[in-house]
Amino acid sequence: MTAAKLLVGQSGGPTQVINASLAGLIEAGQRSGAFPEIWGLRHGIEGALGEPMVRLDQLGQGDLDRLARTPAAALGSCRHKLTPDDYGRIVDFFRRHEVRWFCYTGGNDSMDTCHQLARAAEDQRYALQVYGVPKTIDNDLVETDHCPGYGSAARYWAIATQETTLDLAAMRTYARVLVLECMGRNAGWLAAATALYKMRDEDGPHLLLTPERHFDEEAFLAQVETMLGRVGYCVVAASETIRDASGEYVARARGGMDRFGHQVVTAVGETLAQLVGERLGVKARASKPGTLQRTSVAYTSVVDRDEAREAGRVAARSLAAGRSGEMVTLRRPGGADYRCEFGAAPLAAIANHERPMPPEFFEEGGECVSTAFRNYALPLLGPAPEPLFQLA
Repeated sequence: MTAAKLLVGQSGGPTQVINASLAGLIEAGQRSGAFPEIWGLRHGIEGALGEPMVRLDQLGQGDLDRLARTPAAALGSCRHKLTPDDYGRIVDFFRRHEVRWFCYTGGNDSMDTCHQLARAAEDQRYALQVYGVPKTIDNDLVETDHCPGYGSAARYWAIATQETTLDLAAMRTYARVLVLECMGRNAGWLAAATALYKMRDEDGPHLLLTPERHFDEEAFLAQVETMLGRVGYCVVAASETIRDASGEYVARARGGMDRFGHQVVTAVGETLAQLVGERLGVKARASKPGTLQRTSVAYTSVVDRDEAREAGRVAARSLAAGRSGEMVTLRRPGGADYRCEFGAAPLAAIANHERPMPPEFFEEGGECVSTAFRNYALPLLGPAPEPLFQLA
């Protein structure tokens, strides 16, 4: 006879700490005694459409501790939008394998998958508990103060921006403008993080371009010229999906639509660097670290990793307590010292919603971030690097 199973999966772009959530979920699931078996889906929800599962509850504590420090998605990830027929097939898969609990780690689209799957199971009169664990470097999930994965990617950008600024300052007799291209579908949380360790005019970024504000070509060029006159070089941090006032993407390269209907946009850094070169006659470079910003464990925030692991534990404990149809949320209760508390929100309130940066997180004019944003984001990065960067 098949034993009842807790099945877990990972979805979307991985992060430095997505496996910490997986480790926390497994260890809390083991300790609860509520789940006869714990298994993992290979490559997210696509695994339920044909790939074999992998046994997880036999991992020891040492295995889980190593897993928590491993980047990328250990189970394999996916970006797959399910069709109505797929939901029926997956519920049949769950029924055949006696899957009674399902936990999925991901972002907006993944929470929609959870929500729709719970509804499909209910329609087919199959007893299934479903829970979501938040994960996105974009930090754009609603109903939660912040998302596991953001703190580490933000730490990457806060440090890397100062490193590349030092390099540009040293090379300013050759190249004088550097454009840093940051991930972030429709929100500027990552681009804003580039300014978290900025202390002086000389420190980058000198210009901040995010989707929350329309791009103005003439104003941008004038600001670059101003910074070149003031400090001799200019670092620009730009979200990949910035648009002009007409709603057109600034990036000239388009890659069609992804499986969830989102426009694939690339090369905003190269577009802006070329614009500067053509209009200002200044040598400009573009830097696009791509997946490095979400996989580089050397930049991992210990705060982010610890919170991600606890989010996994909370999900397992919630399922063991009979809860379903929710996502783990992270809250800060306030006070002088940063603390994080965990709660829950309905999947229906989260699925397919996005949270942009609020206006109060920008300085007037939008060229840099406000003190309010620094107070919000800096605790998520963990201890500052030593030494703090200084330009000669």
